[in-house]
Amino acid sequence: MKKYFYIVFILLMGIVHANENSNIFGYGKVVFTKQNLTIEVDVAKTETQRSRGLMYRDSLKQEKGMLFVFECEHIQRVWMKNTLIPLDIIFISKQGKVVSILKELQPCIKGHCNIYESTKRAKYMLEINAGVIDNKGIAVGQMLKIEEMALRPERLEISEGL
Repeated sequence: MKKYFYIVFILLMGIVHANENSNIFGYGKVVFTKQNLTIEVDVAKTETQRSRGLMYRDSLKQEKGMLFVFECEHIQRVWMKNTLIPLDIIFISKQGKVVSILKELQPCIKGHCNIYESTKRAKYMLEINAGVIDNKGIAVGQMLKIEEMALRPERLEISEGL
């Protein structure tokens, strides 16, 4: 009986560990060569990570953001539910081309939250501080580069308060 208990315990611990790892964001960089701008990003690849996104973070450091990686290129949808900071959102094709932009999306913490979508199919979605798109002159049609999409054991400190 003791042996059976230990086997079940070890299996359960493996499941818990796997679920915890699904919340560990990867790390990467998005480089806008035209603007000489590099954004360090947490990378959200799993459904759990994409669902959490930047929710509940009260700040976002300059030139930091979150890159969402989707399985396929589709019209991508986003909402600001439980997002506490205004954001600019850039949708990117699998070739690294900016295909759609949303600017100055405002937090939504109560009631009904609007759902926004890309105007074209995208493989990636980049969330950055509101105002960066206009301040840096980022535009639909320009190319960018995504680098170093490696898993990190700790979360990138993209928030000032965390």
